[in-house]
Amino acid sequence: MLFFWISSVVTFIAWALEIYLSDVASHFFLLSTFFFVFYFMVPILKKPYKMIDVSLLPLFLFFVFDNILVFWLIVAALALYVSAYLALHSAYIYLSYLTLLTVLFPLLEREWLLALTALLNFVLFFFVIIHWKQADIKKVAYKDDYETLYRLYRSSKRQVGDMERVTRQEERNQMAREIHDSVGHRLTALTMQLEAARLQAKTSESQETFAQLKTLAQDSLADTRNAVRTFKTEDTAGLQAVIQLIRKLEAESQLRVAITMKTGVLGIILTNQQSVTLYRAIQESLTNMMRHSSSRQAMVEFQVIAQRELRFQITHSVKEQITIKEGFGLTNMRERLADINGKLTINQVKDQLHLIGQFPLEVKNSD
Repeated sequence: MLFFWISSVVTFIAWALEIYLSDVASHFFLLSTFFFVFYFMVPILKKPYKMIDVSLLPLFLFFVFDNILVFWLIVAALALYVSAYLALHSAYIYLSYLTLLTVLFPLLEREWLLALTALLNFVLFFFVIIHWKQADIKKVAYKDDYETLYRLYRSSKRQVGDMERVTRQEERNQMAREIHDSVGHRLTALTMQLEAARLQAKTSESQETFAQLKTLAQDSLADTRNAVRTFKTEDTAGLQAVIQLIRKLEAESQLRVAITMKTGVLGIILTNQQSVTLYRAIQESLTNMMRHSSSRQAMVEFQVIAQRELRFQITHSVKEQITIKEGFGLTNMRERLADINGKLTINQVKDQLHLIGQFPLEVKNSD
């Protein structure tokens, strides 16, 4: 702000000296108005337009100021003023431009100076356009980097949440198994022993007592089984939870995923391990699509085969024939499917890439 006031005061003093020392022409005040309009617009313009503005100011100097002393004074004020609003490298170029004009002002005729100034302005315009283009390219690159980092952040946050849910469910399943294996089996043994004791009882009163104890043990066993089923409720969430996670991934990653479910798919029951494996396989496929293909659209199809196996297929377009190299993601996907007795197939037909997974459905037996 200090440079602004100093250069403005110097400029007005030089302008007043020009009026006092020279015989000003009729168009002097009109051109002076244009000069000061461009002069005071410098602080409020954005960078590309600012460069164009300051490159036009020297043109007005030749039309407005005739006195060489006033001209040099104005150039000095202009150099101080503009250097406060331009980046360092731009200020160096502009100051070099003003220095050249200052040296040539007393040496050349006005017509030659105007031609030279016009040529230099053309060079400055060219520089501004190049600089502007580079700034746009950098802006797009920064935006892409930001979006990539934001997607990675959201993906990491989602994976942490998924892992927390999986860990909690595994702990619940472990507790349910321990209750079933220890308390459930002991209550079953107690019920059988009470029945044997009732049959061996000699009095009707003793038989009635053992019968009541047996009923109490059976009720406790039923409550235990209900508690086990409650613990394992999330273990049988089915395909609905997987679809919800896919829709969430679709929204966060700005994808378009078309989901097709054949007859009978919605009625199947998946274990927690199957649900996690299925979702991770689809997630990895969509991630690979975003990473290696320009497509943002995919099709996911679910099909039940003979009520015994679930088959899922992820399809998306590719521009050209690609060589499929299994990295950590695909290898991990194949290993996860192998853990649930499943298999993975990847093939490409023309411009379509197909990833097909299949695993047997687990039959739930009542306790």
